[in-house]
Amino acid sequence: STQTSIESIKEISNIVNTEEPNSLIKSYFEGDLTVLEEAIREIPTLSSESSSELLDAAFELPKSDPNRRRLIRELLSQLAETEPRVALELSSQINSLQDSERARMSILRVWGKNDPVAALTWSNTALTGEPTRTRHSQISAIYRGYAQSNPEAAFQQAMNTEQDERLRNRLLCDVIEIQVENGGLMAAKLKVDLISDPQIQNNVRRRLINEWAGFDPESASNYVLALGDSAETNLKSTLVGEWAESDPAAAAAWLSKLPEDDPSIARASAEIIQEWTRYDLTASAKWLNSLPPSPELDRAVISYTFRAVEEDPKTAMTWAQSVDNDDRRGWIMERVASRWQEQDAAGFSNYLDNSEFSEEQRERLKNAQNRWRGGPPRRN
Repeated sequence: STQTSIESIKEISNIVNTEEPNSLIKSYFEGDLTVLEEAIREIPTLSSESSSELLDAAFELPKSDPNRRRLIRELLSQLAETEPRVALELSSQINSLQDSERARMSILRVWGKNDPVAALTWSNTALTGEPTRTRHSQISAIYRGYAQSNPEAAFQQAMNTEQDERLRNRLLCDVIEIQVENGGLMAAKLKVDLISDPQIQNNVRRRLINEWAGFDPESASNYVLALGDSAETNLKSTLVGEWAESDPAAAAAWLSKLPEDDPSIARASAEIIQEWTRYDLTASAKWLNSLPPSPELDRAVISYTFRAVEEDPKTAMTWAQSVDNDDRRGWIMERVASRWQEQDAAGFSNYLDNSEFSEEQRERLKNAQNRWRGGPPRRN
């Protein structure tokens, strides 16, 4: 309870003795819970001594305190400004593995921003025995901090790293993402365009386009078109997928202007339909109907059907029947039948009685409620 938290905080307030005058965070530990947000904003002004002292107090808070994890993470990040190794060591005291990992990520990002050489040197030995996922995540955190202070050097370091190819791609993408977020779009674009390895360039370019399309999809789309034949399908799909989140109609219009045989049309259509059907079932259906028929449209049709069944199950069943793949068609028809029966059992029964389905098909759809489980089968 709130009262219990206040009493627990008061009990440990005697270990807090910050040097900063009128410390709001000190007031919090003395029991004034109303100053939490202001106290959090005050943390970046604390000295390393005060941060360490307050961390002792934060660790003493009861685990039931909802603010404990946040305070510890923020204080560790501040301590990392001057004492990153100490902060990393203290992060191991966090009982929750997830919270401990998040704290380490924050610390390493700060260390990477302030002293990337020391942070990377530390990683070469300290992370040797860690599982691959953990090691990659922590190295990535260092590079993301590095990119905040010196994106050019971070990019070159990532390019020249002797790490495995998967990690190198991740680090390069991280650097590009941070640089774009910090307003360095054109510099990031130039870096990507100068990468000589086609596979690496494509991977990093996808991240560039994804970030770019998030705030200026029109310019990002012009960039993709300017690439001409070197613009692979996954670049266009990435563009459209991000664009669809903010303006699915505009993304659909751009995709429709591509040559009819462009594989991006069918592959990216599902991304558009998934977003567009949240706002306009009619317009999205009209656009989907305008696309050239293709087995690759199954994902888009299934996505549309999932949305449509909530509003118009009869129309959804018609869409389900248009799925090209036999297994997927049967699966989505049963899904529609199951949902339709939940919404309107009499209407569904009448539909079956007047349908041209075989007796076997009728039985499968009628029993779909008891049989339907899981997601669509994979395409062979």
